[in-house]
Amino acid sequence: MKECFKCGATKPLTEFYKHKQMADGHLNKCKECTKSDTKKNRNDNLEYYREYDRTRHREDPCRRAYSLAQSAAWRRKNPERSAELALAWQKRNPEKRSAHIKVGNAIRSGKLIKGLCEVCGSSNVHAHHDDYSKPLDVRWLCPEHHSAEHSCR
Repeated sequence: MKECFKCGATKPLTEFYKHKQMADGHLNKCKECTKSDTKKNRNDNLEYYREYDRTRHREDPCRRAYSLAQSAAWRRKNPERSAELALAWQKRNPEKRSAHIKVGNAIRSGKLIKGLCEVCGSSNVHAHHDDYSKPLDVRWLCPEHHSAEHSCR
């Protein structure tokens, strides 16, 4: 049994987080009080933590790959909603959509030949536009490096 210094309640050790530096190996604040303090701190500094989370997500390729896999799985499970969102994106981004169509048509007609990923040399590539007003001026990037290119902005 141990007393929480914050709420004063006496609780079993299982109600306290482990902490190597404490004499009994457990934090002096119960789990309930610790969670409450953590939530309050996050809410008090919400903008800081949102930016921290965004940066952490952008800079970690493992998280990005997992997120892409989750998105693909969600699209397979929700094809109607996925189509609805795709249509909404097309309406919001007519210039990008037009560039994508022109690249597809140019590839099919042979006017544009797919290259290798300019970073790793992979033959599985996407066309990346640095400027959508020049639809056939593209760089070839594999899905991983294409995703990284967009997340760096």
